[in-house]
Amino acid sequence: MTGAPHRSPATTAGPDPFRHLGVVHHGVEELLDALAPLLRAAVTRGDLVWAAVDEAARDALERRLGSAALGILWGEPGQPYSYSAQTTAARRADRLRTMIGDGRAGVILCDAATVGGPDADVFAAECWSGVDASCNLALTCLPVTLICLCDAARTSDDTERFLRWNHPELVVGATVCPNPRYRDPADVLASLPAPPAPALGPPSQEQSFANGTATLRGIRAWTKRHGLEAGLDPERTEGLVLAVCELVSNSIEHGAGHGTLSWWVRPGRVVAQIDDPGQMSTTTPGLRRPDVLSVRGRGVWMARQLCDLVHLWTTVGGTHARLEIGA
Repeated sequence: MTGAPHRSPATTAGPDPFRHLGVVHHGVEELLDALAPLLRAAVTRGDLVWAAVDEAARDALERRLGSAALGILWGEPGQPYSYSAQTTAARRADRLRTMIGDGRAGVILCDAATVGGPDADVFAAECWSGVDASCNLALTCLPVTLICLCDAARTSDDTERFLRWNHPELVVGATVCPNPRYRDPADVLASLPAPPAPALGPPSQEQSFANGTATLRGIRAWTKRHGLEAGLDPERTEGLVLAVCELVSNSIEHGAGHGTLSWWVRPGRVVAQIDDPGQMSTTTPGLRRPDVLSVRGRGVWMARQLCDLVHLWTTVGGTHARLEIGA
């Protein structure tokens, strides 16, 4: 573990600087022996270090690291979103991209039980796997090392399987080893379909859409009206307009060519949902940051940056996208 190289943003022309390590540990002392040298070295280098771990693990790390623990930010940088692994990964990437823009590298230490945020008591191995696989897409090309912890005493067969699927490198003792069972994140997410967004009851408004500039003009006007009605500031309202129109345009161009746009408008909050009868082969669009020279594939990524949540899922009835944005 101590031999893990430091990666800097200047290495973008070489191998992908993003690293994802899985650590299965058997007790606190084994965990500390593996992590303490890496975290101490990262703090000494001036890396941005986040640790999203439970209280017991934090106390143990602070005792072992001593003054070096003062250089650690405790908590999850991406504000986990309970049902949307896509959103959790996108938030992590967005926050880290901003915070390491000054040339630092980043290290995230994450316990499986913390990924589900406030709903950790109902956290499942499938949710953890979805977050991990989504992060393998969203954090690509960032100088970030993501370290996932798994207590062997709490490890089920499913958890062990997903750990092996999602981590290109595994920590065994104090040694980092390649993982021969690592799977492409798109394959993992295809085998674990994204869950549907929770039901919200009858919408405030529902409108059909189809191909045509008049349709998009009307959607822009309605979206702006709903943003202002909810009390969003002009910048957030404009972001909502851009995001909704991008996803509706994608639905028209790549889906069935028509669909339904539903709205739930509350003070300080707007939720929009786009449903069309087309079938999308993947729910990963917009997780990987598009290449600067790419002329396509930017719409969903941009929507993820502008909104608090963008969640895509498919059913036998078609493809669905939910957006949420608050004041």
